[in-house]
Amino acid sequence: MTATAVERLLESLAEAPERFPAALLLTGSSESRLERESRLLAARLLCPGEGPDTEGGCGRRVRAGLHPDFLSVEPEGVQIRIDRIREALAFAAGRPYESPRRVARVLRADLLGLEAGNALLKALEEPGERVRWILTSTRPDSLLVTIRSRCTRAALPEPGTAERVRAWQARGFSEEDARDLALFASDDAEDPAGNLAEGRELRQQILAALEEGLGQGRLVSLLLLAEQLGPRVAESRILAELLGDAALASDAPVSEAIRHHSVAGRLALISRRVSGGALREAAAAAADPPPDTRRGNRRLHYEKLLLGLHAARREA
Repeated sequence: MTATAVERLLESLAEAPERFPAALLLTGSSESRLERESRLLAARLLCPGEGPDTEGGCGRRVRAGLHPDFLSVEPEGVQIRIDRIREALAFAAGRPYESPRRVARVLRADLLGLEAGNALLKALEEPGERVRWILTSTRPDSLLVTIRSRCTRAALPEPGTAERVRAWQARGFSEEDARDLALFASDDAEDPAGNLAEGRELRQQILAALEEGLGQGRLVSLLLLAEQLGPRVAESRILAELLGDAALASDAPVSEAIRHHSVAGRLALISRRVSGGALREAAAAAADPPPDTRRGNRRLHYEKLLLGLHAARREA
């Protein structure tokens, strides 16, 4: 399912909740948002007569975790324990108390242990007429392939950058900080100030290396950057964004599409030394690193793309 399919799924529940899949795998980047949306789905299934806002007593009990036909399974520590899955299996086998069906939800399903995952798999293979399973995960590829294959998958629509910036501003951050938080922190970050400082420091390091390597021709700065990027995914993402922004700056220095607004001027200077085409090609390569299956694999990947940019630089 696509992101818009989730919205259609929500809308269809009020009219035909019986068409809801027996097992749904709900994915997204925010665990807190997955928790909210999965509880809303459960309320729609259990309280079909209350309307989309589920403000009636039934919906309130689902949100409070007090509805007798709703069970939520959550990790305890670093794993979902087998006894919690057994409890869910017994719950799913029972008859509904007051709703047309029962809903069992498994939050952060990627934390299922092997034994718990295999136990859940048996239930998903034969879910029964009166039970619906909702699994959530920010890392769905970590789930057993057999579990994924038995679930209908739906991804939550991700909020746009402008929406995320407004949300951070509503939490008291300045516009400049909010713009960077939308780049460096998840919406439910526990330490946004720490994420902001770390992200800005990483950006400064990468941008300084690009300025020295591409602006001043210091090849060693690019080689050191490649070595730094190898094992760190967060830094490689920032590199890809900065190169993409520099490519945009070569065409339109004041483009609203530039993500790193606070360093747009420095990116424009880089774009004067390297063509937009070379920057776009390097940005695409930076955003798609190879798996680090052998030592130095990613370092060599970044070394190659950065040396390619150095070779393509224009002399002052």
